Amino acid sequence: LQVAYYFKKFYASKIFTAFSYFCFSSDLLHSCLTNKPVRIINIRAKRDKPGLRPQHLSGLQLVRDIFNADLQGDKIGSEEILFQPNDVDQNKTFICDTKTAGSISLLIQIALPPLIFSAPPQKSKLPLPPRTQKAILKGGTNVEMAPPIDFLIEVFRPIVQRVFGFNFDINVIGRGYYPQGGGEVILSVDPLVKQALKPLYMIDRGKIVNIKGRVTIANSPKEVATKIISGVTQAFSNASVPELNNIKPDIETNIVKIASGKGYDILLWAETSSGCIISGNAVSNRGQSPVDVGKRAAEELLRNIKHGGCVDEYLQDQLIIFMAIAEGKSQIVTGYYKFTFIIF
Repeated sequence: LQVAYYFKKFYASKIFTAFSYFCFSSDLLHSCLTNKPVRIINIRAKRDKPGLRPQHLSGLQLVRDIFNADLQGDKIGSEEILFQPNDVDQNKTFICDTKTAGSISLLIQIALPPLIFSAPPQKSKLPLPPRTQKAILKGGTNVEMAPPIDFLIEVFRPIVQRVFGFNFDINVIGRGYYPQGGGEVILSVDPLVKQALKPLYMIDRGKIVNIKGRVTIANSPKEVATKIISGVTQAFSNASVPELNNIKPDIETNIVKIASGKGYDILLWAETSSGCIISGNAVSNRGQSPVDVGKRAAEELLRNIKHGGCVDEYLQDQLIIFMAIAEGKSQIVTGYYKFTFIIF
């Protein structure tokens, strides 16, 4: 696996900032796959609060537990860590609690690749499938500045399972919003045995065949869902996208109770004739009404559709690591904002 080569290619091209969750997770994955130590320095060095924050630390310690790693510098504010992986613990359910509203989706981003390749060495010619690895993750399921958990379930999971050929499941036990957090998700992963990831080939978006959506309201009045959907309808009525003229979003409402706090959010996703899934989302914040939240999610989806890529601005980031370690050559026409075309 020429993982190191691809990661160095990313850093050399200066596509990513000095510290991002992508760089963080790719460094750890490289270390785990090659069984070599990695030192990460200048962690968030130019931020107002430099060094590791609770969410980064939680993800780091989760990967440490999976690989029984030796870890130095794992404390809040640390700007340097040293990570040395060892043997995978096959008989443990891993628990990671941010104790904040830190994004569970980003914890999955950092934990999923190592868990996929966590199968122990096989000692027989007819090996038994390895035990499904499970991680209990606690924090925020739907928060700003991170993909919502519904995105991973409805957009990310179907694509990566179909394209790359590995299996995992996401079970939402409870929702968590900012600032209380309190959400809980169980991540279950079937590790691969003597099997490489299949290459990704997505260069034909096809035609939009339907648009689906889910509004989730937690400890909030039912009328909030109606207002959010009204915002979506307004945004679509003002859009100039001919291919959507005969398509009406099919939006379901999910009403949940949570232990503390309240919140609401919406995920919209468009499915195409070639199997692509393109999304837009928005979560409640103090400065926006429910109608504004619905408009924001719809405008994000419309922007991604108009761009013409096979993926949206979130999915493309999530796929890069898997493209880098897949066998053969992967190709993808990407979405809004960062890239236009990537080949591995």
